[in-house]
Amino acid sequence: MYTDIYKQWSDFLDVDRIALLGGEPLLHPKLHEIILDVRSWWPNSEIEITSNGLLVDRIKPTLQQSIIDNSITLYISIHNESWVEKIKNSIVKKFGKLTLLESQRTQPSGGHDVFNSESGNKVVFEYTYYFRPSALQPNKDNKLELHNSDPQMAHEVCDMKMSFHFWKGCLYKCGVMVTLPYMIKQKSSLLHISDGQLNLLNQYQPVTLDEIKNTPRAVDKLFDYIPQCEFCPSNYDGKQRKIFTE
Repeated sequence: MYTDIYKQWSDFLDVDRIALLGGEPLLHPKLHEIILDVRSWWPNSEIEITSNGLLVDRIKPTLQQSIIDNSITLYISIHNESWVEKIKNSIVKKFGKLTLLESQRTQPSGGHDVFNSESGNKVVFEYTYYFRPSALQPNKDNKLELHNSDPQMAHEVCDMKMSFHFWKGCLYKCGVMVTLPYMIKQKSSLLHISDGQLNLLNQYQPVTLDEIKNTPRAVDKLFDYIPQCEFCPSNYDGKQRKIFTE
């Protein structure tokens, strides 16, 4: 639906690294076609599939070949130590023997390993057994509410501030700006969001193709904080939430 728009975007925007995200992207029935499109639009970019790795063993031959032919990086978020061998064996089965290129593990959990597969694909295992606090946090009434942070401070500590998102033909500052309106629409009974923050959210405008055509440096504003950064925490205080247990 938006393929022509993204093709036009590629005429105006060079991208070093492109991640195909979900949910879980390996669930998408046309992922192999998406890979072909993205590679044709940005032939020199590093393209990665960001996955939890649990569905690698279900990759069908068409997708498998598309990943190989287009030099796609498999970026695997490992959320449980007990999953490592299963996921690694699945990758070996689909893409051949793994050779360790770099290891930066931290204890008790964290860091990453970088491999090269026999098929020539780069494979990254990121060990993330904990989530850092997100935009939505539980309140005393067992509902989820947004933070009310200093936007500049929240932007400074954000580890996703340079992760811009394409969605429906437009370029967004971050994933929160993409997903939060859908969360509010679909799960409003679980949320407590003030009228002021709802108005602030509705004021956000992504970068459009027309805007980039008329003002080539329009994307520069994505690198700075936005008022809506107040929705996210301004510090983490070492707080982490365990994702999965044994």
